[in-house]
Order: sequence, then C-alpha cells, then structure tokens
Amino acid sequence: MTRGKTYALRRRGGRFFGRRVNCEYVPQLPAALVRRVLDDPRKIPYLLIWRSSRDGEIKEAVRVMRFTPPPQHPPDSELIEVKRTDGSRVLLRYAWRRLPRGRGRVLLLMCWRCARLRRTLYGWEAAGQYTHSARTSDWQCRRCAGLHYASEGGALVLRSRGSWFRALEMRYGTTRSERPEPWYPAFFTSPHHENFAV
Repeated sequence: MTRGKTYALRRRGGRFFGRRVNCEYVPQLPAALVRRVLDDPRKIPYLLIWRSSRDGEIKEAVRVMRFTPPPQHPPDSELIEVKRTDGSRVLLRYAWRRLPRGRGRVLLLMCWRCARLRRTLYGWEAAGQYTHSARTSDWQCRRCAGLHYASEGGALVLRSRGSWFRALEMRYGTTRSERPEPWYPAFFTSPHHENFAV
C-alpha cells in the first residue's frame, strides 16, 4: 500500500487535489486466471501471489478454488472461493457469456457491490488518511473500489511551468510518462513449487 499527501477536499491552482489510487498499483484478480482454475481437470486450488516490483516482498496472497455448494444451495450455483492468508474468505459468483462472433465464450466475475459482471476484480480499495492510500477489501470492481486508471484525466502527461519546457512542448509535443503495467499475480498449483518462497 502506498502513501501520499494528506487528504484534502479542495482545488489548488485550478487542479484537483484529492484522493486518487490507480488500479495498476492494486492486486488484480483477472477472470482469465480464474478460468484456468475452473478448466483444470484436477480440481485443485491455485495459490496466487502479488509481489512488490520494488523489493519482491509479498503484498497479497490468496488461495482460489472451485466452491462445491452444500445441499441448501441451488445445484447450478457457480461460485469460487478466494481465501486470504489471515483465514478470511469470500465467495465470488462467475458467469459465462457468449462472444459476439463464433462459438467462443468468456468468463466474467460478479462484483458483490454492484452485481455487475467484470473481467477483473480488485482486492484493495481507495481509503485511508493519504491521497494515495489503499486498504484491503473484499474483491470488487474498479468503480466500487474507488480506483482510477493511471491514464485517466491526463494524469500521465508531464506538465511543466517553465518557459524553456513549454517551448520544447510546442516544438516536440506533449511528453507523457509510460502507462504502468497491471499488477497481476504469479500463480502456482502447489505452495511447494520451486519458484515459491515466502
């Protein structure tokens, strides 16, 4: 989780100054990876790990497996269980949707807050005393988690106030920083995998 400036609800110099947490810096649970769990004929749990790109420290780890409903559930319940290392767990509903062309189909995950089907759910939400603070939450969609894309609102544009930099922008165009890669997990079918070390 990252820290930023103390949160404030006002504008400074015509620019918004407030909370902003980019979804690229939050653990993402993609439906495409869940599909691998469901398609595995062994029906075994998968271990998902999100490591920091800076120091390699594990920031999040969950076990994902197909949920076998008890008798009181409808027989057509399509659920997966996502369990964290602290023992907390959440059941996520999924659904298959046909692609517009051909006979293919895509797996989507349902956000528990808005009940909409999404390609990705996020394990942290925008919260805390800092503008860039995030805290652990149940897996939900980007909007419900209060997250933004890094490129949203021209945030990747490198703005300059000096006349020399403005002259360069007029000659060569606006400079943009690269869009960060999504934070996808490494996944294993066993905690004893040779590449896994806590």
